[in-house]
Parts: sequence; C-alpha cells; structure tokens
Amino acid sequence: MKFSGGIRRGAVATGVATSVMAVGLSVLATQGADAGTTSATSLSRSQLLTVKQVKQADARRNWFRQVDRGILPRTYCGPASTEGKRVAARMARGFTDEMDAYGAQYVSQYANAATARAAYNSIIATLKSCTYSKPAPTHARKITENRVVKGASGDLTQVIRWYDYPKPNDPGSEAGGFPYAVTLKGRTVSVLAFSEMGPGVPAPNFDKLARAAAAKITR
Repeated sequence: MKFSGGIRRGAVATGVATSVMAVGLSVLATQGADAGTTSATSLSRSQLLTVKQVKQADARRNWFRQVDRGILPRTYCGPASTEGKRVAARMARGFTDEMDAYGAQYVSQYANAATARAAYNSIIATLKSCTYSKPAPTHARKITENRVVKGASGDLTQVIRWYDYPKPNDPGSEAGGFPYAVTLKGRTVSVLAFSEMGPGVPAPNFDKLARAAAAKITR
C-alpha cells in the first residue's frame, strides 16, 4: 500500500518538527508579560483526554495505547500548529492503535487571555495555510473542513481538516486524513492533532473528541 508519506509508524505527520516532551508538566517563564497578569499554571494531567475517551468517540479503530512518556509524534502542520508564542506552561498526550492511526492533544497556557487569543489566532492561521510540509508528488492536498464546533465548551472551538489524496496518475496510493480541533478557553489553548490513512476520524466522531477536550480545559 502506498501513501503520500504523511503517515508512518511512530509519527503523526510528515516533515521535521520541534517535538513536545510529554513527561509531566512543563512550566516556562513568561517573558514580557503584561502588567497585572499572572503566569501561575493551573494545568494538570487530568485535563487531557484519555485513550478510553478517544476509543469511545471513535470505536471503529482499536485505539488502545496512551503515550505519556518520551517525545510525542510530530504534527502534520508543524510546531506552530500546536502552540503560540510566550507559553507559560504546556503539556501533551498521545494516542495510537500502533498501526496507522495516531493522535495527540497539546495544551498550552499563557499569562493572560489576550496572549492566549493571539496564540489561538496564530495556530488557526498556520493550519489554514499548512505550508510546513508538502504532499508527495503523487498526491494533492485540500481542506475538507473549516468550521466552528457547536456545543463545545470554551470561548471558541474550530475544526480544520487537511486531506491528502492521490492524483489520477497514481490511483493506487493511499489517502490521508489530518483533522485538527483548536479550543480557546480563557488563557488556555488546546489542540487535537490526529492522523490516519484514508479520510481520517469521521467528522461526528472528531466533534465528540473536540467537545470532550474542551470540557476538560480550565481557564
């Protein structure tokens, strides 16, 4: 089975990215924070999705492994698609069926709501262009979803899905689906980045994940 190079064992996506460590909670000093803001973290691992929740939302695949140690898989649209600038704290968790489906949740917290909003906007802009990686010469790429998720907890949750599909000159190649869900909640941003052969997690299933992730995030 051929594919555009976007999915391989142990990786979420193509390209070379700065990986996010998933060991515990990383707290960083916030540089240039606005006066009157706080950089104290309120993140905890309990705010991340569990593999059980991923399995419940997408039972068609055998999601069974939760990755909480070591380096998480790289995302399809690069490191700028998971967090913005001036991060005060971050954490992440990965999920896989150890075959052709991978996913991760990246949560970043900022000193204030304005900085978080700027991070959210920069992540969305990165996802809409997704110039970090290029499809193989045998494939083309398009956005198949760009919408707000209704009923999701938070200030705003948006889903953007990239789809790599084979060109007519290589009909035997495998397509790839890469959905993202980005939630802004106060001074916290959550990003779900999933990757599978074929069209990827169906929209209704991915919306369940997006709502579940947004509900667990604190402001």
